[in-house]
Amino acid sequence: MTTHLATVDLLVVAAYMVALLGVGYYASRQIKGSVDYAVGGRSFGLPVLLGTLAGSVIGASATMGKAGKAYEVGFAIMFASAAYFLGYLLLAWLAPKLRAANIDSLPDVLERRFGSSMRLVAAVVLLLVVIPVFGIQLIACGLIVVEFMGDLGISYAEAVGIAALIIVLYTMLGGLLAVAYTDLVQVLVMALALGVLLPLMMTLELGETGQLSGVLQSPTGEILGGMNWGYVLSFIPAFTAFVVIDPGAWQRIAAARRASDLRPAMLLTAAFYLFWSLLVACLGVAAFNLYPDLMAGDAAIPQLVMDFMPPVLKGLCLAAIIALIMSTADSALLICGTTVSWDVVRVLRPNTADKTLLLISRLVILVVGLLGILFALSPIPLFEINLIALGLFVSGLFAPVMAALFYHRVTSRAAIVASGVGVATVLGLYAAKFLGGYALPVEPIFISLTLSLSSLFIVSRLTYREEFATTPVLAKDQEVPNVC
Repeated sequence: MTTHLATVDLLVVAAYMVALLGVGYYASRQIKGSVDYAVGGRSFGLPVLLGTLAGSVIGASATMGKAGKAYEVGFAIMFASAAYFLGYLLLAWLAPKLRAANIDSLPDVLERRFGSSMRLVAAVVLLLVVIPVFGIQLIACGLIVVEFMGDLGISYAEAVGIAALIIVLYTMLGGLLAVAYTDLVQVLVMALALGVLLPLMMTLELGETGQLSGVLQSPTGEILGGMNWGYVLSFIPAFTAFVVIDPGAWQRIAAARRASDLRPAMLLTAAFYLFWSLLVACLGVAAFNLYPDLMAGDAAIPQLVMDFMPPVLKGLCLAAIIALIMSTADSALLICGTTVSWDVVRVLRPNTADKTLLLISRLVILVVGLLGILFALSPIPLFEINLIALGLFVSGLFAPVMAALFYHRVTSRAAIVASGVGVATVLGLYAAKFLGGYALPVEPIFISLTLSLSSLFIVSRLTYREEFATTPVLAKDQEVPNVC
């Protein structure tokens, strides 16, 4: 197996990183205020919207992580992809309604229905979720550089620092404009390099050696890849719920110039995601048959690139892999910055000047970048923390958000109880799983989400009073707030 890059490949990767900083600088010159920074001035047409949505949904987890899982369980990983695909189909229906109602974020919805305290709670939950996500992307960058660019003599810590510096700089400079433009470029690079060139080169070489026929044989030979039906069916609603309230997707929905662009953008994103999932699953299974002794399944795609791609194209593919990581990392950073400025500072101090909000967003991005470096360099079990954070997010916010949008008889007390039940349950179940070693028959998020929804309906029935009733945010007769 090849583990070294030619000089020309390193130059291609370096040129790509410099180009990202250039994009950030270009976007920064278009920033006039916090609306431009947080939601791109609500100016995204269909091409940019589609590019940034696609770039945000096929990041490191959906590519290297999914290929690594396919390396272990085979095509059973497509059950998870089906759950995400369903989520994007639901967003295709929901997104135009959110944009028409001028909804900026999850905390915005909760404040409109339940008051400013729920907005602050949601903001804290979001921060707890996305900071570990950013740290994981830095870990991935560091491992890629050390494993496949070892000739540079860069240590893991140095690689993490350099990656953080580049991502923080272009996100600080250009906000969502920089994130969207880089996402669009990165999707084009990924589609060409990993979606076309790598499969083509593998097909040509494996066809010559006679290995092509057996390269897609599943590692386990079982449809569920060693998992049980209860577990598989339990994570489908949990993953679908996550997609429907994905804060990155909601931020891009708010950035759309026209609500009418959102449905085709979401449907095309769903189709592209399904294609991409099948592609990376095939690459993961192929890697298993070619390298059955890989130290980590997540290295499947990078190793295929090193062995099958010629110079220059090899550098382009590795640049695409780094782009995958950065497309997730920059979204996480921007969510942190805008959540603090728009959903915390603007609520606590409504008269804060727009320039001050912009400055706060950028400073928060810098602080989160430093925290991400500390996470990536520490012995903290970051992947377990990330899984718990996602569980907290879905279990704590899905039921209140959906009720705020649609349920006429929900009460503020029920929303608070549902959020608390979901959070407490998921923490308890993950503690039993990770600390107690208990093997649960279903995904913990499914249990906590079910209890959260149940408690919301029960408490609403007990506490609902007609004279204190509020209107669902997406009700037809609901007044739409004016926004910048």
